[in-house]
Amino acid sequence: EYGKQWYQRRVRVFTPVPHEIKGSEADQVCLKFFQGLKGTKKTPNFNDPEQIVHSCDDMMKQSNVILGYVKQVSSGEVPMDKEVGRQLMEVVQSIPNLESDTITNMLNSHMQDLLAVEYLTYLTKQQLAIGARINQIL
Repeated sequence: EYGKQWYQRRVRVFTPVPHEIKGSEADQVCLKFFQGLKGTKKTPNFNDPEQIVHSCDDMMKQSNVILGYVKQVSSGEVPMDKEVGRQLMEVVQSIPNLESDTITNMLNSHMQDLLAVEYLTYLTKQQLAIGARINQIL
């Protein structure tokens, strides 16, 4: 019994330290994605349309929460918070002002780059396979 009391006194020596984990929005999205894979043997597929749809749904939910808050503040139901207003202004100002044609051109250019890389990868694999066969013959 003395050992148990000694152990309980020793355990009380360690106190929790207040902490906060900070990271960028991209880091948080990645962490949520990998937490979803925790406990599974599933290999992450970053080109999975379901993942993109899930991320877009999350973004829409967050946007709806913010929109609801702004409407409540505008109608006077909720008192305005200057800090939240500043943060919302920073978010709005960080969004680039691009025309839809510019975005379409950027996406098309990106897709062409990806197709070129895939094509070059395929050619390289074929050349390596041909080289291996020639070496087997010689």
